[in-house]
Amino acid sequence: MKKSVEIVGQPIISITEGKEFGHVRELLINYTNGTVAALVIDDGKWYQGAKLLPFEAIAGLGEYAVTINNSQDILTLADRPEFEAFFAAGVKIIGTKVLTKGGKIEGKINEFTIDNSGKINICELEKTEGEIVDLAAQNIVTFGKEVLIISDEEVTNAAPAANQVEIPVVAAQPVEPEPVVVTPVEENIPAPQVEVPAAPVEVVKEKEQQPADDSAKKFDDKHRKFLLGKKAARRIETDNGAVIIEQGGEVTEEVLQKAKLAGKFVELSMNIQ
Repeated sequence: MKKSVEIVGQPIISITEGKEFGHVRELLINYTNGTVAALVIDDGKWYQGAKLLPFEAIAGLGEYAVTINNSQDILTLADRPEFEAFFAAGVKIIGTKVLTKGGKIEGKINEFTIDNSGKINICELEKTEGEIVDLAAQNIVTFGKEVLIISDEEVTNAAPAANQVEIPVVAAQPVEPEPVVVTPVEENIPAPQVEVPAAPVEVVKEKEQQPADDSAKKFDDKHRKFLLGKKAARRIETDNGAVIIEQGGEVTEEVLQKAKLAGKFVELSMNIQ
């Protein structure tokens, strides 16, 4: 799953063409079913009309970029006229007030999370008293431009609630003392001492945590394979001037690792031939 803040601002990169086609300006919300219909692209030519990437045309939502198969996946509003109603509705979700069906103000939305199909799963709700809780999408009745309507059920923080286990309290039963039997001991005969070996302690290793986002790893592997063997169109350096790759140099695993550590992975991706 991805938060909206992890998508907005990312570059749009064509896998087959190896070119960047602007960056994500905003998410176009389908208010009728609570999904992201498309990504709105800013390519520096906003005056020519909105450029849209339908969510179903996305090849990958990675850590560094949004990938598409080719530039033909980018459409205009004329290509998908049904998106015009979503633009007109102007639903942004973030910053929207939250109101119950009974008329009670709960707070406002700070962030929301979507799954791989574009479905909105969770909204981060800042309640009026300042508490931050998770609002499940199934509790949302209406996505509006200024107000988001939810059911009258009490809003709770779903994450901690799922991990809490109620432990029943059992009243202590009184225990009657057993009678003490005194056994006479012969004088001058020391009692034998028996050494009890310490019980072995078995150390159980915790299982390694599996990666949380397999789709992100698949995207990174696919992107790396695409870049390997390509030539650098220009010299790429770190912020302190250290050379990552010279112009015309071949992209290797070592070069990709240096670029990733220096925060120059996207710059390298944009300058290959």
